[in-house]
Amino acid sequence: MSRRRRHFIIGCDRRTDGEKRITRGEDYLVAGGTGITHAETAGIVGEFSRRLRKEGAAPPDVAKEILREVVQERRRRN
Repeated sequence: MSRRRRHFIIGCDRRTDGEKRITRGEDYLVAGGTGITHAETAGIVGEFSRRLRKEGAAPPDVAKEILREVVQERRRRN
């Protein structure tokens, strides 16, 4: 039986706007955070998931490098 990877991310920040946010992707779920935190986190996780799917069954060290690249690219854009 094949196990499928899933990512579950909880967005937390000190500010609150009283909204409850959940974004579901094919293999991830992002919950919580303010609008900005949630949108940024969902974007990072979505891109990370797309790149992981391209790689197939990437070992943990490759997955970590992919995540690092996605975060660095986001920082450069912002």
